[in-house]
Amino acid sequence: MGCSSHVVITEGTELLVDQAERRLRELEGLWSRFLDNSDITRANQAAGLPVTVHPDTLAIILRSVEAWKQTSGCFDITVLPALVHHGYTHSAITSTAAPRVSQQLIGVSGSIIVDIANATVCVPAGGAIDLGGIAKGFAADIVAEELIESGARGALVNVGGDICVLGESFDGEGSWLIGIEDPESPSGHVGRLAVRHGGVATSGTTIRHWTAPTGESAHHLIDPKTALPASTSLLTATVIAGDAATAEVFATAAMMSDGPSAVAMLERRGLAGLMVATDLTIYKTKTLEAFQA
Repeated sequence: MGCSSHVVITEGTELLVDQAERRLRELEGLWSRFLDNSDITRANQAAGLPVTVHPDTLAIILRSVEAWKQTSGCFDITVLPALVHHGYTHSAITSTAAPRVSQQLIGVSGSIIVDIANATVCVPAGGAIDLGGIAKGFAADIVAEELIESGARGALVNVGGDICVLGESFDGEGSWLIGIEDPESPSGHVGRLAVRHGGVATSGTTIRHWTAPTGESAHHLIDPKTALPASTSLLTATVIAGDAATAEVFATAAMMSDGPSAVAMLERRGLAGLMVATDLTIYKTKTLEAFQA
């Protein structure tokens, strides 16, 4: 998933830490577009034909298609051809080899076929998928839930900034305290959250950006409607939801608009969020009050 991960366990053992690391590595192996034998790479290379995949891959692709519907297409895992076209061809952590993508279609998440009975996924012919941020959130949710099931009293799993918290916090106060990083000062924060249960995710343009082959500055948030890096007045969007995958989906959707529009969209969904604009204006939903520490 091209990122660092952190796990905090309340009243657990070293064995649980090892379990979490193994699971995260397994999910990376299934979902990375930078690995030749991952489920995602195999599905992309066979676009137009069904490919047998792991149950976890079936689950995350189903969730991704639902996210596409929930966000009216703002969140879309079929933007990979546009990402590669604009220069996002390497992972900072997992690979130095560019993925092989020759497909052209984007915005076709609704045409992905998931056959649960036969455990297959069929990417539309001419399309290609990249799980991107939802892989981080979904992985955090899976690992946190499994740690609780394995006996931990509480768990915080942070996969590249997508965080799931469950159970008792490490200080026994009930809520997990999570800082919202200041995009202009990585050592500072623009807010602090107290979350008892659920997910927190931040999407933005400040980390994954590069110079495109055209010489123009580009970032990894592709607008499915234009196939271009999203033209947004926001630097970052942080969302709190019932799980980290949902938080990631709507943080990405928020980044496709401006501060007021993002606030309105999140409030309609009953979600909480904080957005930082390029002029450093901070926009907050009214629902954020319940989580401010």
